Amino acid sequence: MKRGKLNIVMGGQAGSESKGKLSAYLASKFHITHFAGCLSPNAGHVVIRNNVKYVTHHIPVGVAGCLDPRQAHIFIGPASVINPDILLSEISMLRDNGIDPYLIFVDGRATVIQPHHIRDELDSLTVIGSTAQGVGEARVDKIMRRGIRMNDTPFARNTGLVVEGVGNLLIKAMDRGATVLYEMGQGFDLCIDHGVDPIYCTSRNCTPQQALADMGIPNRYLGDIYAVVRTYPIRVNNRDGSSGPYPSPEISWEEIRDRCGADRDITEMTTTTHLKRRVFEFSMERIKQMVRTCDPSFLCVQFANYLDWGIYGSSSVHDLSTYPLVDKFIQELEVATSTMVGYIGTGPNHIHMIDTCTDELE
Repeated sequence: MKRGKLNIVMGGQAGSESKGKLSAYLASKFHITHFAGCLSPNAGHVVIRNNVKYVTHHIPVGVAGCLDPRQAHIFIGPASVINPDILLSEISMLRDNGIDPYLIFVDGRATVIQPHHIRDELDSLTVIGSTAQGVGEARVDKIMRRGIRMNDTPFARNTGLVVEGVGNLLIKAMDRGATVLYEMGQGFDLCIDHGVDPIYCTSRNCTPQQALADMGIPNRYLGDIYAVVRTYPIRVNNRDGSSGPYPSPEISWEEIRDRCGADRDITEMTTTTHLKRRVFEFSMERIKQMVRTCDPSFLCVQFANYLDWGIYGSSSVHDLSTYPLVDKFIQELEVATSTMVGYIGTGPNHIHMIDTCTDELE
């Protein structure tokens, strides 16, 4: 983790890799108080801390790991696509649970989702696995110069959260020594330019380079990049059939349960659409492509318990060879990518993390 830099948590597959969980863990480990993102409601971020489940779409959920939320600074960038009602509900949810950030900045140039954007996506885009939250349609209006910006809404006048030039404020904070944790949405395999499929994809670029561009941050402020991957990647489902291809075979949640010896149903539902996730065998080739394109500093492997349920909930393992399937997976991943696996997630709570990382605050 780099001081005075923008440190990025990104998804290495097709989303739902538990980026939010790693963000909260890193926030606690390094005493982070500055959080940033250009998030939108087509991607939900989840953290479970002290048996409380936090779900956000606009606010970087890593703030749930902040040791003193009263010092938290949150920067929501100009590339965001925002539903103001959802944003306000997230702020209320956090405050109701004792997380009351000191400052929240929303860039005035962020695009606003309007009701017709949601209707249009429900009518036309659900076949490609869209979450139908209006994000893609709002981006189309932005590109066509007919979108509404946060500056133009009553939200800007009534809340005092909206300001111009959030990126400039973030640069000033980093110049004063602030260490920033930037949380990306979705994942590399859904990238419109570099993902698995150019049709069944999201409406934006999903690389760390794009994160810098979205916030207006120069390259010299780039810190460490943490790429989060799952032992079994998923794709969101849609409402009438396939939601797109994946380069490895599709399997069932029952098969994974049998393999790992889980003592419960492990079927996952999507955060935003509440549909059963599709799940696939691990694709090393896609991970190698992600690493070539994004050059992460560290990898985080989540859902190690799907390889061996005996590791469930662990936060310290003196000898990973005690769990040979997990140990083999980690070693093969590090060899194939020449990248260190510094964090191994073993369960849903943000502290269910084996930290083998040499990562320090530099």
